[in-house]
Amino acid sequence: MQKKMTRALSLLLTPALLLTMTAFSHGGVPREGSSAPLVPQGLNYTENPVDVPNPDRGFYRANDGMVVPVTGQGSGTVNVGNSPVTVGGAVVNTRISHIYFDLRNYSSNTFTSRGTRYTASYRAPANVSIQSRPGDSPPYAYATHFDYWRANVLPTWPRGTSQPLTADALAYIRAKLQEVRNGNGVAMVRFNYDGQGYSWVSVEHPQDGYMDRSVADIEPDKATVLQHIAQLKPILHEFEDVIMGVDGGFFGPWGEEHSTTFGTSPQAYAWLLNALLDAVPDSRSITVQGGAFLSWYNAKYHTHYTFENIDKIPPPKAGTPEARFGFFNDSYAYGEDEGDNYPDDWGSLSEGAGWPGSPLGDADSYDRGRLMTWIRKQNNLYGGEAQGDATRWNTYPFVAWEAAYAQTVYLNADYEDSVHDRWGDFTYTKENVMQKMTNAYEEPYRTEYATFDPVYDGRTGAEYWRDRLGYRLVLRDANASGWVKQNGTLEFDGSIQNVGFGNIVNKKNVSVVLRSKADGKSYTALTKLDARNWRPDLDSRASNTAAYRDLSFAIDMHKFGKVPVGDYDIYLKINDPKETTPNKRSIQFANNGEGIWDADLGANLIGSTTVNAANDIPITRIKPGNGQVGLDFAIASANGKGYSVYLKKAAAPGPFTLYRNVNYNSKGVHIKGLTNGTQYFAYVQRNAGGEISRTETVSFTPGHR
Repeated sequence: MQKKMTRALSLLLTPALLLTMTAFSHGGVPREGSSAPLVPQGLNYTENPVDVPNPDRGFYRANDGMVVPVTGQGSGTVNVGNSPVTVGGAVVNTRISHIYFDLRNYSSNTFTSRGTRYTASYRAPANVSIQSRPGDSPPYAYATHFDYWRANVLPTWPRGTSQPLTADALAYIRAKLQEVRNGNGVAMVRFNYDGQGYSWVSVEHPQDGYMDRSVADIEPDKATVLQHIAQLKPILHEFEDVIMGVDGGFFGPWGEEHSTTFGTSPQAYAWLLNALLDAVPDSRSITVQGGAFLSWYNAKYHTHYTFENIDKIPPPKAGTPEARFGFFNDSYAYGEDEGDNYPDDWGSLSEGAGWPGSPLGDADSYDRGRLMTWIRKQNNLYGGEAQGDATRWNTYPFVAWEAAYAQTVYLNADYEDSVHDRWGDFTYTKENVMQKMTNAYEEPYRTEYATFDPVYDGRTGAEYWRDRLGYRLVLRDANASGWVKQNGTLEFDGSIQNVGFGNIVNKKNVSVVLRSKADGKSYTALTKLDARNWRPDLDSRASNTAAYRDLSFAIDMHKFGKVPVGDYDIYLKINDPKETTPNKRSIQFANNGEGIWDADLGANLIGSTTVNAANDIPITRIKPGNGQVGLDFAIASANGKGYSVYLKKAAAPGPFTLYRNVNYNSKGVHIKGLTNGTQYFAYVQRNAGGEISRTETVSFTPGHR
């Protein structure tokens, strides 16, 4: 890699974490006396094309039997990723449990079990009179028998009761999420009122309106839905550490947000998503179908976006409510063409156009490329479950290219096998991957060729999918301080590449761990690095150095605590800010090489260094004044000979600089010419005939005593 001679870093310095940023070449520019020049680390920077289980990405296991009880402990076991599963012939260690909490017992409109079902062979009893439709005569058409079944049989099915969630119900939900926490995975959570799709009739008839459909409005009234969400809010916050995201859910069969009155109402989506934005922790995303988002967005901002111009919605700014929405597609990569520009996707991509109604545009104007461009701009969770016979969209090479474009994060490992098997039957070679693709859409979605990554040459398409789903991090370069004093600054300059389809969506702590080579004890300091900035690129090859992301830090050794003199390995630990265990749910790199991943630490080896003795000069007093500050310490020369002051504003990026507007005295030093109300960092360094010592770094604000 051609090293960048300068790096534009903008990490904010705080008293709790002192980070100093500077530019380094491979030769290094040492901080005088506190650390050695940066030394290239002898690590393997190539990708290992194997399964690397990580949180918040990859194939998931569906857990749809979680019927929330009214009384008692309920039933159902959560698959927490403790055993591998085969997807298209590829062995996958899953880390996501998609839990469908079925609230059927809490809606008077929901069926709690099935009675006599309506199928294509159903016939009304021969001895009853059926009011035929106009033009219909015995033995009657399917639709007439359906009318009888719906009017006379369906009402006999047992139903739940609209009521608040009971104490046992809330305890049940907590217990299932605790099972996830006890494992080493995370959960996508959905709440619905018809988890088994009892209201859904899957029979095709020639009459309009009698194809697959929901035969009942299964949700309780609005007030009860909102009450349930309010009751769930404390649980969602309690288990924030293991919740990957929350499906919009609640409406329609399986909570898939379609078909029922609420499921086709833009107004209902507006109040549902507002309630979820309040209940779900701010750190977590809410996944919805396209029509639900458009309905909410138009109501929120008084706009009139439709599926015809959804790609024109501005990319969401961090911290805004719209930035919290991801997208669940229950028919991932499915569809057929209806002309070059108007495919019917037969799932969440197009049901948003067809079911919420005319305010969102004519379904015939639906454009897959526009919707995928919106999903890419959202830069959030995107996934679902693949299904269907072979189409352009769900077969190679197009399916992998679009996954990178849409930044796909997760998919159902159990559905649908026929699609996964086609991926497994595909041999990933340059000849196969580089076949010209038919793609009729406009830029930026339009392309003709996918990118071939030689790392996977000869493997299967399913293996490529297993590894590329979501994020996948490869350390590409590492340079660390050859040695550092106990009161010095540990510096690191490197690069990392996200070779996955998708992003790290949820915020992570990025910490540096020093582990002693002598006794194995470790010392940890938190950085301000944001792993969400390690974005993927459509070209994930190692040769694409433009896709390398900055991995640089400089940490005051005091932030590690009291680190003894000795040799240390340097590790990078990436996990959730609220993780309660020492090593679970940490992100593992996909590098080749023995010893890169340490499971006990839950951290990745990025280098090594030696810690030398400190020669500390204790500061005994900090005295801020008007435009100045006094620092008292045991000074050997009242005229300041051999002493230097290094200063920087706390909010400013970049390194400390030598500051000369100072007066020395028998107590220490006065630093002058400062701005009142501005926070500064400073330290004093002494050079006594080549022997370097220094004070700790201190923080102060002039004008404040």
